[in-house]
Amino acid sequence: MRGFLKKRYKGSWSLVFDDYQTDTATGGRTRKRKWVTFRSTAKHAQKCSASVCSERCPAHAEAEAKLAELLRDVNRGEWVEPTKLTLGEWLKEWVEKTAKPPLKAAATYAVYTRIIEQHIVPKLGAGRLQALKPLDLERYYADLVLSPASVGVHHAIIHSSLDAAVRSGLLTRNVAALVSNKPKVAPGHADVMAHVWDVDEARQFLDAAKAAGPQPAAFYDLALSTGMRRGELCGVKWTDLDAKAGRLTVQRQLLKSGAEPVFGPVKNKVPRVLDLAPETLRFLLAHKQHQAEVKLKNRLHYRDHGLMFAKEWTDVRRPNDALGDPLQSSTLGQREYARLIATAQVRRIKFHGLRHTCATLLLQQGVQPHVVQRRLGHKKISITLDIYAHALPGMQQDAAQRLAAVLHG
Repeated sequence: MRGFLKKRYKGSWSLVFDDYQTDTATGGRTRKRKWVTFRSTAKHAQKCSASVCSERCPAHAEAEAKLAELLRDVNRGEWVEPTKLTLGEWLKEWVEKTAKPPLKAAATYAVYTRIIEQHIVPKLGAGRLQALKPLDLERYYADLVLSPASVGVHHAIIHSSLDAAVRSGLLTRNVAALVSNKPKVAPGHADVMAHVWDVDEARQFLDAAKAAGPQPAAFYDLALSTGMRRGELCGVKWTDLDAKAGRLTVQRQLLKSGAEPVFGPVKNKVPRVLDLAPETLRFLLAHKQHQAEVKLKNRLHYRDHGLMFAKEWTDVRRPNDALGDPLQSSTLGQREYARLIATAQVRRIKFHGLRHTCATLLLQQGVQPHVVQRRLGHKKISITLDIYAHALPGMQQDAAQRLAAVLHG
C-alpha cells in the first residue's frame, strides 16, 4: 500500500492513499482514493508561500506522521473512513435496525428507545461517534442516579450499539469495553431473597386481598398460585379459562393499555397451560359474576375487551379512563398492591416478588424444578435453578435423608 503528500494551499497538506476493498459477493477488488487534510495554525499559514513554507510546516510534519499511521492501519485492515456521524445519530439508526419489532419484543424496543432519547442522547449524543472515549462513558455512568441493574441496561445498549458500529466499519474498536467502572450487578439474582414472602406472610396478604373485593381476591390469588408475570396477568382474557377442566392458557401479555390496548405474545413466545387449584378457580368465578354485574349496570360506559382483570370505578382516575380498560401494569405496585401490603402488615416486596414467592414456596414443598420451570414459563430449567438456588438446599437435605432411609433401613 502506497500513499503521498500533497500541498493544497498555504498551511494545508493532504495525504492521499488508495484503499482497496473486496466485494464479498463477487470477490473482486475495488480501489477508492482517500484524502485526509491537515491545517497548520493561522499564524503559520501567513508565513507560507504558495508552494513552499519559509520554515518547517507543522501541518506537513503531522501529515507525514499520519500517513505512516494510516498506511499501517490500511495494511492491517484496521482503517476506517472518517465520518461526522454523531453518537446520537448512530444510536437512533441502530435501535431502528436491530431492536424494532419484530426483531425484538415491543417492550424491549420501548425501553431501549426511552433510554436513548431521555438519557444517552442528551448527555453524549452530540459528540462524534469516532471521538467517543472510555472516559466519556465512565463520566456518564458515574453521573447516573440509578440502581446498578438499571445502569447495566444503559451499558448494554451502548456496548451493543458500538459493537454494531465496529462491524459496520465505522469504528476500529469498541471503547465501551475499555471503561474501568463498568456497571456491576450482583451475580446469581442476589436480590431475589429480599423479595420473597414466607408462607405466613403470603397468607396474610391474601387475606387482605380477599377482603378488598372479588377482583383483588382473584387477581392476587392467581398471581401467587401461578407465578404469572405482571403483563400476563393484565393481558389474560376469559376465553383463556377452561373452567370445567380447571385450566388457564397463558398466551399473551399486555404491552400498552388504554382505549385501544396492544397485546403481544408471552415472553419466549411459547404459550403454557396452567392447572388451577379449586380455590383459585372459585375466586375467579366469583369475580366473573361480579364483573358481569358491573357490565350490566354500566353497559353504556363499559369498554369490554374481554379481559379477566379490568379497571373498576376505583381505577378510573384520568379523563380518558373507562370501566373495562386494561389495568395499568406499570403502576400496579404503586397503588392497590401497596395498600394491600400496608393492610396486611407484611414486608414490602416488589410486584415481581409474587412470582418469586410462588416459585420458592413450590420448591420448598418438594415440587420438582422442571414442573416449576414449566409453570413459570422459563425457557430453560437452568434459569429456574439459577434464580431459585436459595430454595434448593432444603431439597438436597431431604433427598439425602430419603436415600439414607432406603440404603440403611
